[in-house]
Amino acid sequence: MDRSNAYPITYGVLGLLAFWGPQSGYDLKRLFDHSLSPMWGAAHSQIYHELRRMKDLGWVEMEREEQESRPDRKVYSITPRGSEALASWQAQPASVLQLRDELLLKILFGSFASHDDLAANLKKGIAEHEMRLLNYRQNLQYIPTRGERIQEGRRHNPYTEADEGDPFFTLIARFAIEFENAYLRWLYETLAFLEENEIPKQ
Repeated sequence: MDRSNAYPITYGVLGLLAFWGPQSGYDLKRLFDHSLSPMWGAAHSQIYHELRRMKDLGWVEMEREEQESRPDRKVYSITPRGSEALASWQAQPASVLQLRDELLLKILFGSFASHDDLAANLKKGIAEHEMRLLNYRQNLQYIPTRGERIQEGRRHNPYTEADEGDPFFTLIARFAIEFENAYLRWLYETLAFLEENEIPKQ
């Protein structure tokens, strides 16, 4: 696999393994949800697909851990070749941001929607982004520490004290908060515009 065949999710998985150490696919999904959600989401199937591809290429290795009363746990760790691939990716320029947001698409073609439908979508968007903002503010209080292991039998919390956390995770957490604040301001302004103006449907 070279850069043309690897994707951002590939390097997301590699980065999580490099940061936290050996993890199962299930653990990686939870880390994606806790740590990478501001910039990149991933389904279980995508994560397992990438793990299989990277194992074939020697970027990760897998060991089985026996568990009582449950199937063996597959634990993946990054290899030296995987670390080289991660470093090579860091040296390449990033792709330009392409925002894909269905709510913005609905607003763009708002002249073909009913007033009530647009207002309902905006209100739903406000509720969802307020919840995301709350989550990101909470995450800022618990920035992850490199190498911290997941504890079996307990609900995973990959965070520690803020002053001990990784500074780059702090930067992204702050970006996520600023982004949600800006988006929410725009949503409230758009809803106010809609309530003050009865725009005829095409």
